[in-house]
Amino acid sequence: DQVLRVTARNEEQIVLLRVLGEQEELQVDFWRHPTIPGQPVDLRVPFPNLLEVKKLLYSHNFSYSIMIEDVQELLDEEKESMRRSRRVKRSSRTFDFASYHTIDEV
Repeated sequence: DQVLRVTARNEEQIVLLRVLGEQEELQVDFWRHPTIPGQPVDLRVPFPNLLEVKKLLYSHNFSYSIMIEDVQELLDEEKESMRRSRRVKRSSRTFDFASYHTIDEV
């Protein structure tokens, strides 16, 4: 899946984004919902539907950028990082409070 950052320039584009989100077959998941023109909208799009969504955005003159190229790749990296950190013996001095930890680790 990819996460796109879309900017709606007017109210009509806001409505189009909302309609896009209601099309169940596209499986678009808003991470930041469309509210007002000029505010960024973040949406996760499954790879099989990516081309269709990008064509729709292009045909309605939306500007967008790719915020996350591959969501699964990031999840895999995070999982690997957590796996590696579990092997390290912990003390309160070496505990990484900035990283996600499972309940067992806490």
